[in-house]
Amino acid sequence: MLSGVRGACVAAVLCWLANVVPACAGPALLYDVSTGRVVYAEDADQPWFPASLAKLMTAYLVFDTWKSGKAERTGPITISAKANGRPRMRLGLGVGKVITYEEAMAALIIHSANDIAVAIAEAVAGSEPAFVEEMNATAARLKMTSTRFINANGLPGEGQHSTARDLAILTQAILREFPEHAGLFAAMSAPVGKRMLATHNPVLLRVLGGDGMKTGFTCSAGYNIVASVTREGARLVAIVLGEQTPAKREARTAALIEHGFRMLGWKTALSAPTLDTLPVEPFDAELVRAANLTKRFKDCQPPEPQLDADGNPVCPEVTDERAAKSVRAIQAIRKMKAMKVSKGAKAKPDPCAPPVVAKLKPPPQRAVKVVAKRGGSSASVSESGGTSVFGSALP
Repeated sequence: MLSGVRGACVAAVLCWLANVVPACAGPALLYDVSTGRVVYAEDADQPWFPASLAKLMTAYLVFDTWKSGKAERTGPITISAKANGRPRMRLGLGVGKVITYEEAMAALIIHSANDIAVAIAEAVAGSEPAFVEEMNATAARLKMTSTRFINANGLPGEGQHSTARDLAILTQAILREFPEHAGLFAAMSAPVGKRMLATHNPVLLRVLGGDGMKTGFTCSAGYNIVASVTREGARLVAIVLGEQTPAKREARTAALIEHGFRMLGWKTALSAPTLDTLPVEPFDAELVRAANLTKRFKDCQPPEPQLDADGNPVCPEVTDERAAKSVRAIQAIRKMKAMKVSKGAKAKPDPCAPPVVAKLKPPPQRAVKVVAKRGGSSASVSESGGTSVFGSALP
């Protein structure tokens, strides 16, 4: 009888634990760093765009380079034209500018600088493509089986994806293999040249015990985060992917963290699975790619204008020029909102906009004093042809 009651109690607790955190749209995972024990997992194996969370792998390779002695923290990194041309977020130092590895890592982690990520890749491996090969080789070695990188900064592109489980494995590797560099992820600010960079990581700013690690956003990825929090000697890491706004990302992350510290004792007693033993949830690759990756990526691209048989844009007939401009402006705003174009993206010019004709300004009115050689009066003559008497006869 007692064993039956005990079994019923355990089953009730398990059901309660499973339903404490409500299901959300994007993947999520919460784990204990010291044991690797998974406290919560939701769609942990669903492929997703990593956005700037890809920079965690960039950081891992830099730490490995420092450890092997191939580069020093004070060593130089030169900004190339390719690196300088990356879109926001960027540091924008300019081509040929030289910074140290330490400064570059601060810009990478605190400012999430896309140009600096490429500069780091070129410094470590000679070129970004060669660095990406190292990123993918390292992912395979760490058994990040559902991850593929196509660049060093996480800017969107088809073929680049990861999962909450894989990002947890990467985070675990960073914290276990390079604990001496954990302070970089906890930095609230850091000087880079003459600039002082300040963090915008909500975990560092507003979560008790927050000590890193990285945020990321693109239109197709949504708002992502890997968040580390330490309290009373226990360290939890939460991975949240695909939230619709920064506020929703922060709220969900905070809820996961609080849930984790409340349930950590129960998970330990019940021998919850670890990152290595958590059952793999299979996802149909083609279905996921069509439904979540390719569609999200394409939905975030500006639509092309309608073309005629000759390939020219089909423009609406214009009757009232002012009204047409107003309509086009409203349509452009609606399109931008519908596409959720990421900050810094440049909208394509409107092919149907009327040509801008420069208006010639009339020459300025300037008075010229004309003095008579012989008797008479002096007068001012404007360049437009008018005259006015302003003086008396000369002696």
